[in-house]
Amino acid sequence: MRRAAAIAIGALALASPAAAAWSAAVSGSGGAAARTMPAGNTPGASAVLSTVTVTWAANSFPGGTPVPGYLIRRFNSLTQVEGTVLAACSGIRSGTSCVESGVPAGTWRYTVTPAAGVWRGAQSAQSTAVIVI
Repeated sequence: MRRAAAIAIGALALASPAAAAWSAAVSGSGGAAARTMPAGNTPGASAVLSTVTVTWAANSFPGGTPVPGYLIRRFNSLTQVEGTVLAACSGIRSGTSCVESGVPAGTWRYTVTPAAGVWRGAQSAQSTAVIVI
């Protein structure tokens, strides 16, 4: 055991330090730009019995490219507890409206969050309250 330790210590003592360097010879100009994900536009919501229609204005990246999708969230207006968005408004929506049918009774507010792949913009302000009966 002592012999193995002595060999290991000797090998470390004889090892030379590693060397690394970056070399760059660059001419000309270059640039890169990152897209900024916009914040969501405040949606409008209207209810007829237990059906809620949510609409919002489309968002665009700087330069005018449209945002490809949106996430919709629903909150209890009194408690601010998030409710489960039903199938017609769940997931990433490619349009600028959706209609939830069978929404539980209560007073609800909706938000919109722009989405592109795994990237998300800031969540919008909440819509005005809608009463579902």
